[in-house]
Amino acid sequence: MPSSAADDLADLSSSLLFDDAVYRREALGLPVEQTEDELDERIAIEARESGIEDPYRCFTPELHDLSTAISTLTVSSAYRSSMSIHSRESHSTGFTSDPSRTSKDQHLDSPSASRSHQLPRTSLSLENYDSLLERFRPSMRHSRSSSTASTAGSASLFSTSKKPGASVKRKRGPSLLSMFRREPHNCTSRVRHGHHVNPFTPRLECGHTLTKYATRIHVQEAIESGGRLLPNCCGRPLPRFVLEAVMTKEEMDDFLALFTQYPDLEYATGVRYSHDGVIEISPPAGCQSLCDVAPELACASAETTLECDEQLKAAMADEAFRALHAQREEQFQRIVEFESKQRQAISAYHEKVRRRLSSQVARNKAERAKEHAQALEQLEEAQVAAELDLRKAHVQERQNVATALKHMEAYCNGLTTSGMESKHTVSEDDKKKLKRQHALQDNLPHKHDSAINVLRAKQEKDVKVRMHKQNAELVQMDHEFEKENRLLEMHFLKESSRLEALMESRRRRAVARWTLRTETWRKDFENQHDTILPGRLPHLDWPDPPQEPKLADASSMLIKFFQLEPCPMIST
Repeated sequence: MPSSAADDLADLSSSLLFDDAVYRREALGLPVEQTEDELDERIAIEARESGIEDPYRCFTPELHDLSTAISTLTVSSAYRSSMSIHSRESHSTGFTSDPSRTSKDQHLDSPSASRSHQLPRTSLSLENYDSLLERFRPSMRHSRSSSTASTAGSASLFSTSKKPGASVKRKRGPSLLSMFRREPHNCTSRVRHGHHVNPFTPRLECGHTLTKYATRIHVQEAIESGGRLLPNCCGRPLPRFVLEAVMTKEEMDDFLALFTQYPDLEYATGVRYSHDGVIEISPPAGCQSLCDVAPELACASAETTLECDEQLKAAMADEAFRALHAQREEQFQRIVEFESKQRQAISAYHEKVRRRLSSQVARNKAERAKEHAQALEQLEEAQVAAELDLRKAHVQERQNVATALKHMEAYCNGLTTSGMESKHTVSEDDKKKLKRQHALQDNLPHKHDSAINVLRAKQEKDVKVRMHKQNAELVQMDHEFEKENRLLEMHFLKESSRLEALMESRRRRAVARWTLRTETWRKDFENQHDTILPGRLPHLDWPDPPQEPKLADASSMLIKFFQLEPCPMIST
């Protein structure tokens, strides 16, 4: 790694990781002057020119009000547009935007709460819905008679309450792990079933829990079937209280009107379970079949015939579809590789910042320890100088005491300082002073030693206090480093979550874009060959991400990502 690149890397901000221009250039292969919105606009215009109504709903997948959907939906356009335009999730990707996480529709009340808060919605329409379910109960029970004894003895098909006395023991560990486990199920709905919902959301008999948004999608599927499918989950019709939470009286009236085209439906034996759990309602023999009105709906049921499969396979052999499929696969691969580079880059950037912080703290501690050593050295020098001054003072004191004692002894002996005799009287007081002076001289060494010991003890205490303060200062630096490191980790987690959310949003947008392009191809193919393609076109799975490199390689990948040095671009 060149030193200049390393210096630039140390000053970089992670904001470049979220730059849409890099994503458009490397993942989508768009020109510099073209934006993703312009790309969506162009694809939507092409879809509208091909005959697809309201293609922009693909990029704003929030469902319209059910009243609007009921009033505007036609049998001829129901199935083909619903699976691509209204879907928030590709059946193959597993990347789903759950709008209930941030919307007011997240909290779906419990049965009792729904009944208490939704009393104004309770109407004859909902009672008619219960009557409609009761019509189908004998036929559905008959269709399930071949199931196992445990299944036959389970709770009612249309009830979400458990049998009295039935208890299910739940282990905390597996239940928590199951939240992150992708469960295979027989439900063919495009709704994503999972555990990440409000804990107060009632659980259906099939074991799933539905948000209000998911319930709307099930109702929308029943509407799009033209009265052939009940709102169901895994083949079990949704209970009444679930519909109460999302539908008004007027919407329920319009919804039940779809089923009035079969007046003798209660005598029909066409309510049955298909192999994938979807309830299909077949009209009596004397009633006009919906297959005569919309042939694509006949093949859109769960039991797709071999003829429909062959027709789809023949259509997918079209050169335009194969080219479109190859382009989509190539772009998905580029997006996955780009996401891998982003993850590597943000990890390497975080590691670089963390190492830089650690190095800075280590340098600061080394400099501070050096300052502490110098301070202790200066303190010791000051203490040595103080002891030297004290010893000099002691020498001077001994000299003064010896001089005073010499004069006092001469005076008491009747002599002058020059040795000549002097006539004076020596009193008892003079003799006592002489005696005290001798005692002072005798105790002087002990006094000096004590003073030295006191000075040294004080100096030793000062050194300990100074070292304690220095150690406390170093410990405080460690605490500040740990605090900054925690803040850095929190920032990294926040940035990683933001990056993952951005990746998920980009994937959803890419899936919606390619779904619309596929529907455009379907419409063009149908117009060109004067036919209607049955069933669903296959969705492309997201490829597995490349193997994560080691951290040493991630740093160089970060330089390539930020283009700090020339690197080959991904072909678009």
